[in-house]
Amino acid sequence: MVKRKMAGLIIIPVMVLSLASSRAQEWPVSGLYRITSGGFGAWVEVFGTGFPVALPDTYQSYVELAVDAQRNSVQMTILGEDRHTVPISFGFAFVFTNGVVFPDHVEFASQSPLPQEPSWSYTVSNSAGGLRMDGYFDGAATGLFTRFAHSNIVAVLVAAVPIPTFSAPRGSGSGAIEFTVFNGRPGQTNVIEASTDLARWTAISTNVFPSTVCPICPFIDFQDPASTNLARRYYRSFSLP
Repeated sequence: MVKRKMAGLIIIPVMVLSLASSRAQEWPVSGLYRITSGGFGAWVEVFGTGFPVALPDTYQSYVELAVDAQRNSVQMTILGEDRHTVPISFGFAFVFTNGVVFPDHVEFASQSPLPQEPSWSYTVSNSAGGLRMDGYFDGAATGLFTRFAHSNIVAVLVAAVPIPTFSAPRGSGSGAIEFTVFNGRPGQTNVIEASTDLARWTAISTNVFPSTVCPICPFIDFQDPASTNLARRYYRSFSLP
């Protein structure tokens, strides 16, 4: 009997993009950006008014951008002041994996034809002050229409470090989830975290990218024995500078 399980690799991009190398310098580069100014607001149908918040704050202090030229894909994650916690607003985690590249900006969007399904639109571009981000999310929380939006977000580059990428998940002979971590530097430390609800994360593996030589090196092969006892598990990864 084969046991079903769900594995979420939240840094796997879900849309293939078209990147033109001649324009690459005009796009935001991969790295960790510190939010210096901007605003965030949330509106819930029952209240009818918004809850504006000036950024940065404890829950939204950084933007992590991953531009994967090899896979022609872009991902954006908003992080708290600890640089690892992903904020969740009305059940939506601030991880955007469907970026589309245009000549002078990157756009993340999901437009659902069904009114009860969530949709969002975010634009990221370079500006004189650093990274510029604007966007909104529309959805339903506990049956109520909800909208949150980021406006005039400016963030400056803190560390242009390689952003780890995952292979597609696969099952081992024992039924454990396996995947491969790419996009690191030899000798660089990589940490893999796991969660069952996208809210609470636990570090489950720390490895060092080896100094091997091959077309796709360096990489780290990972197996999660604990996944055999779980119906669902999500993974994310970060590398130390």
